[in-house]
Amino acid sequence: MTDARVLAEQHIWAAVTDTAKNQAFNCSNGDVFTWKSLWKVLCEVFDVEFVDFDENESFDWAEMMKDKGKVWDEIVKKYGLFKTNMEDIACFDATNMVLHLKLQHVCSMNKSREFGFSGFADTFKSIRMWVGRLRDMKIIP
Repeated sequence: MTDARVLAEQHIWAAVTDTAKNQAFNCSNGDVFTWKSLWKVLCEVFDVEFVDFDENESFDWAEMMKDKGKVWDEIVKKYGLFKTNMEDIACFDATNMVLHLKLQHVCSMNKSREFGFSGFADTFKSIRMWVGRLRDMKIIP
């Protein structure tokens, strides 16, 4: 995972650091992340029960969500949210792609650190903060 603030910080660092010139860098928060642990955090944030599941079981998010626009419209109305279409704030095809990778994705920050970048974020604190920001902006309940 990559917090937008860490990504922005790294871009600025790379732009003003002579030794970073013409180099390519990975960017991630720098901590260990699993999808299963994300679902647990989201359940805590949204105060819903976490139900254990088999991570190897296939699930088609795009198919399940394709006709849920009206449900989102009801949520927007019920909670007085900023009027959005579900498709404008979520991309379930992309979610499907990421969740169904057949390999463990690992992104190393070693090169960035070796070149002097030390930015990082705690992924789960970031998620809680960004959910809070989206709530404050009335994008999500």
